[in-house]
Amino acid sequence: MKRTLLLLLAMGIIAGLTAGCEKKFTQKRFDTMIVKGQTKMEVEKILGKPDARWETSWKWVDFDKGASGKVVFDKQGRVIGKKWTDSTRDDPDPEKEWTEDELPPAGKGTNPYEDKGAGGGGGGSSEKTEMMVTE
Repeated sequence: MKRTLLLLLAMGIIAGLTAGCEKKFTQKRFDTMIVKGQTKMEVEKILGKPDARWETSWKWVDFDKGASGKVVFDKQGRVIGKKWTDSTRDDPDPEKEWTEDELPPAGKGTNPYEDKGAGGGGGGSSEKTEMMVTE
């Protein structure tokens, strides 16, 4: 009985320690949740803290998978392009992917977690949905 209780306690501690360890920088999150017009803050919430920051671009690296992702920002700090690179994929130059005149107005459709409210087509629900980027 004591042994079972100790085993359950140990499993609970391990589960608690690993619960917040979800990796934010993944190819799926990068591909589906980063869209043109998002702010730097929105990008960091989705992908986590970048490994390198420059004024107009940020880069994340997954050394275990040999992959990297780069997000390019305009002068106002909004996404204008992105590039994923790994052993099977090398996206085109992100600086050419989107132009600034194609960006949505600030605050329009930039947040994949945005609650649309009763008047925004979301039916007042706070349910989170993922956005898909199609090319």
